[in-house]
Amino acid sequence: MRTVFIITISIVHGIAAAQSFGSFLSKYGPYRNDRPWPRVPLITYRSVSNLWVHPTNPRNSPTVELRYADDEDFSQLILRFPDSRVLKTYCDAAPSPFAEEVYSGDLNGDGIPDFVMVKPGSGCGLAAENCTGVFAFSEDKSYRFTRIHTMGLGVHSLVIDPHSKAFRLIHTSFHSGKTTDGRYHSFWVHRFFEWNGVAFCQDAKIPPVWIQYLYRPNHEPTKLLTPALKVKIWQEDNEADSAIEW
Repeated sequence: MRTVFIITISIVHGIAAAQSFGSFLSKYGPYRNDRPWPRVPLITYRSVSNLWVHPTNPRNSPTVELRYADDEDFSQLILRFPDSRVLKTYCDAAPSPFAEEVYSGDLNGDGIPDFVMVKPGSGCGLAAENCTGVFAFSEDKSYRFTRIHTMGLGVHSLVIDPHSKAFRLIHTSFHSGKTTDGRYHSFWVHRFFEWNGVAFCQDAKIPPVWIQYLYRPNHEPTKLLTPALKVKIWQEDNEADSAIEW
């Protein structure tokens, strides 16, 4: 039964370009006061053969390119501006069978568009949710890049803190362990990060949200784990601690 379910998820990702990457994870996203967190207003760029352009004003807006070179073991994200500026950064290793996505919006609150590329990995089943997110934050007349490894990154992961009105990134990882009912269960762990102008740092005011992975949508924080059990399970598989690269 479990094997059949995982294959089904893989097929859904493989054939459906209409639904955005990460839509599966949005079914397990954390809620605030029983409602989804408010999302950052974003523009979805249009893909034209490894080039992403503004959907309504391409001539006067930056373009985003993902370039693979035959003699290199990585890809480059290239940001080109109408004034001929070109900025580049490392993206990820191999091409993916799933479609990349590019979003633009004012994430750092300075009135200048920032950019996010979601580059899916090449796994199957739940591993298909692994992805790289490349962010370009405006900084004076230039941009600062940062890269993260996460799961199911999408528009539901780019939210607004209602108190500070500032952008928050929801970083998601997958963990399993023995719970208070004496059985083993799996959980999506959502941590909130803020951008401090130089790097992402975890927002200590918003605790991580652990949501049980079920065969149906679920947004309720689990009651199967004590604080001590959460620490134990996290420490047994803490690769997500290094998922924010810089």
